[in-house]
Amino acid sequence: MTEPAKRGRGPGRPRDEQNTERRRRELIEAAYRVFTTKGYAAASTADIAAEVGIGYGTFYRYFDSKRAILDDVVDYGLDRLLTEIAGDVFEPAALDHEITVDELIRTWSGAVERMCHIAESDPALMQAMLFELPGIDDELNTRILGLGGILAATVDRFLSRAVDSGVIRDDVNTGDVGWMLLALTIPPVMRTLQGGGETDRRRYIDTAVAVLTPGLRSLEANS
Repeated sequence: MTEPAKRGRGPGRPRDEQNTERRRRELIEAAYRVFTTKGYAAASTADIAAEVGIGYGTFYRYFDSKRAILDDVVDYGLDRLLTEIAGDVFEPAALDHEITVDELIRTWSGAVERMCHIAESDPALMQAMLFELPGIDDELNTRILGLGGILAATVDRFLSRAVDSGVIRDDVNTGDVGWMLLALTIPPVMRTLQGGGETDRRRYIDTAVAVLTPGLRSLEANS
């Protein structure tokens, strides 16, 4: 009598689980393309299924509705933005050293440049993240604002250490400055979406830096 065949697939995840994850990823990427091309309101689950090349009903094996996939699409878009804009700025190792005003300004200026480059190369992404998706419902608004809070809190950590070391004046609210820096990144992106070029962007950055730098430096550093 022969030995019964052994069951199982050996190490790693089952193939069915891997296929499910792959298909979900394909649908999320397809929904991202459809939403940023047609707009969320005009898009349908049938459009997403067609983008992948599957039947309409297959979509519902993975997501209950168009709104159900939206959260994953927003995460996908935000991951793209943060990876391209922030790079390793927000990695733990980058938070361990003392920051100076000049370094803070360079970091902010670089982030503005990268955001504007994304607005030039992928304007649909910026349009969706800044204007269309935040207005869909309160839950999504809360998530996007929560991300802004995380970024502002990270900047706050930088600034608080600079205040402790006497580099930045101690009479400013570093949390508010974090939010201000985030807000200051939006106008050049909007102007880029409207056709503004590198000269316009550089002038904006130089103006913002001229205002920010003396306002942040400690009185000793300014003297």
